[in-house]
Amino acid sequence: MRIKTKLIETLKVSVSVLARDIQDGKCGLPGRCMEKVAIERSLRNIDPKGGDHKTKIDAGIIKFNLKGYRWSSPTPRKPKIALIQFDKEEKARKRADKLGVDFVSKVQPHSWKFVATKGDKIIPFTAERQKLVNEARRRRAAEGKPDRTDYNLHKRVVGLGNV
Repeated sequence: MRIKTKLIETLKVSVSVLARDIQDGKCGLPGRCMEKVAIERSLRNIDPKGGDHKTKIDAGIIKFNLKGYRWSSPTPRKPKIALIQFDKEEKARKRADKLGVDFVSKVQPHSWKFVATKGDKIIPFTAERQKLVNEARRRRAAEGKPDRTDYNLHKRVVGLGNV
């Protein structure tokens, strides 16, 4: 038996979801998610010159890149509930857009905090590696197996029935 000591770096992030995030957010579009936009704004306050932080959030985990490392955190209860409620309103939101009426969401502006754990260092993608990936994609497409690009409500909240 061997005991190892490991240093784990954490980062505490405060997030405020504003009314405009909720109003401008889109259901089922990961890039326009209200929580994602709010997290990205908080990360830009921490690292203004960091560019795109590749933020991803669903009802299970939050992932992002910051200062050359990957960070992750379990999603707290408050944003989980807001995400699920926001996604339930998708049909009503589309109906209001079709009729040309303003939609008022049941999701209210809220604030929350999470503690992210520092992960692996980001290694830049080399040109050789990109060529291999592109060849594999072309080969799969020729076999009739294109890349998976589906993103739906099930994938966003899978395994979280007791929230």
